[in-house]
Amino acid sequence: MRIRSMYFKVGEMEAELAFWQAFLDRKPLKRGSHWSEFLVGETRLGMLLNDFGEELQGCAAVPVFELAPERLAAAVSRAKEAGATVVLDGLANPQMNSIVLASPGGNEFELFHCAAHD
Repeated sequence: MRIRSMYFKVGEMEAELAFWQAFLDRKPLKRGSHWSEFLVGETRLGMLLNDFGEELQGCAAVPVFELAPERLAAAVSRAKEAGATVVLDGLANPQMNSIVLASPGGNEFELFHCAAHD
């Protein structure tokens, strides 16, 4: 078993796409008015337009991106420049080694550094 995809329900497709394209530094694999997705490794990271009246509160999915330690600072900077805000900064804590950020649409994601990363 593997995770094929994960997705966020979003209120503004273009704003979320712009953020994730800037942060991931890549164009979406699929781009549409109701569904868009990026390929990150072997996992599809999607955005589904919430045009079905569901009241969205907070973040229901948190993807964790694993990076080599020397790439973490650049990823954090890229996310902030694209409009992310820090939710929880655990980088100063050697037991956490991660930082949780939120996109402008409120969707949280975590950047984790791992010394064993390729």
